[in-house]
Amino acid sequence: MTTAVNDPVKEKVAAYLETALGKPVDLAPLPDATPLNTLGLDSLLTISVLVTLLEDAGVDLGEHADSLVTPSTLGDLYAIAGRFLGGPEERPAAETAAAEPREQNDQLAYYQAKLAYEIDSADLRDALAAGQDLVVVDGRSSESYAAEHIPGAVSIPHRSISQDSLAGLSRAPLYVTYCDGIGCNASTKTAIKLATAGFRVKELIGGLDWWKRDGHPTEGHAAPEHSHHAGCGC
Repeated sequence: MTTAVNDPVKEKVAAYLETALGKPVDLAPLPDATPLNTLGLDSLLTISVLVTLLEDAGVDLGEHADSLVTPSTLGDLYAIAGRFLGGPEERPAAETAAAEPREQNDQLAYYQAKLAYEIDSADLRDALAAGQDLVVVDGRSSESYAAEHIPGAVSIPHRSISQDSLAGLSRAPLYVTYCDGIGCNASTKTAIKLATAGFRVKELIGGLDWWKRDGHPTEGHAAPEHSHHAGCGC
């Protein structure tokens, strides 16, 4: 007897088998009780298919080790694929419920990390005004810095950063890196190099572009003479 399994699950199983066997596989006429070894899968290939399926599904093998049994038939493989690769409606209710707190924790960790590693222009302005111990770092070229930069920022082009060039910097302050904006990754490269060297770092969201959009002043031979401050309201 063949258990009713939706076509997407069978298609996924067929794809894994075809990859393992290196040839097309037609599962449609085969009953669930069909032994996998009759398809040409030995024990090592079967385990390889199982591990690949679980890794693609993002399954923690250690967490599910006690509940996993190496499949010996197509029906076994369908059941595992339906459990881990199927949509939410195909997963056991207990698994779906258990996944929700993990997803919430992951989401909270993501947002907390954003605040830990990023700063916006309003918060940077307030921190500078309050005299907090921080150093604003312009990671762009020296020419770009000379044209226009955040007042008080130091120029440390990311391409020039080395252990020697950082040797004279204090590790006490928080370093805030920036570049042109969202279309530029110099601030990220600068932050990586500073963090790798052991400095505390945050990245300015939106870079110089959003600093100016929020109405904060700039310096340099291309900087406008007047700027209008308009708080972002956050």
